[in-house]
Amino acid sequence: MSAMRKFVTTLLAVGTAAFSLQSGAATLGYADVVLDYYDSGAGPIAGPYGGIGGIGGGYGPVTTDVVLGDEPGPVGFNDFLSLPTGSYITVGFTDETAVDRAGDDIFIQETGASGERANVYVSSDLVNFVFLGIAADDVTTAFDLATIGFLDPVRAVKIVGLDSLGASPGFDVVNVQVLPGSIAPPVPEPATVGMLVAGLGLIFVAARRRRK
Repeated sequence: MSAMRKFVTTLLAVGTAAFSLQSGAATLGYADVVLDYYDSGAGPIAGPYGGIGGIGGGYGPVTTDVVLGDEPGPVGFNDFLSLPTGSYITVGFTDETAVDRAGDDIFIQETGASGERANVYVSSDLVNFVFLGIAADDVTTAFDLATIGFLDPVRAVKIVGLDSLGASPGFDVVNVQVLPGSIAPPVPEPATVGMLVAGLGLIFVAARRRRK
């Protein structure tokens, strides 16, 4: 019965998530979990570092969580994480995935006009990453998954700094956005799929016993 309850609970959770995504289709999606971070040591201080509220063009220690969710502040006064040459951060989505739709799908926001650049990669399995393009500074760079023929749901985005320019040296990541039209239900984890299969098996066995 415990396994059966877990199965029913999972079905309800999946249904609720799908409904909430449909009803919230008018809002942007944002990366909401940090999956990996690497400090190359190319910056002036140990990472992670960046800015809180712009901190007057300076920089200091920050948490990697500054790149998650929405950033409501005006451009130039955003919280950000600086990625000097070779440093990277990988972010993911717990309540949605990004899929290829008409037009651009994924957006990387950077603050500060100093010529910083970053390589951007996407992954559907959290293991293999495919190069999506180069993000520019002081703008929100738009990417269309169709340009690389990426048809799988995107579960992770990796951003790798290419230089150590600017007052806070490196590519200054503000957030990772997904357009409403490119948001799809989350991809189930293998353990969740296994639980669903086991639950279906229990239902089948129970039905056979009732028939007998």
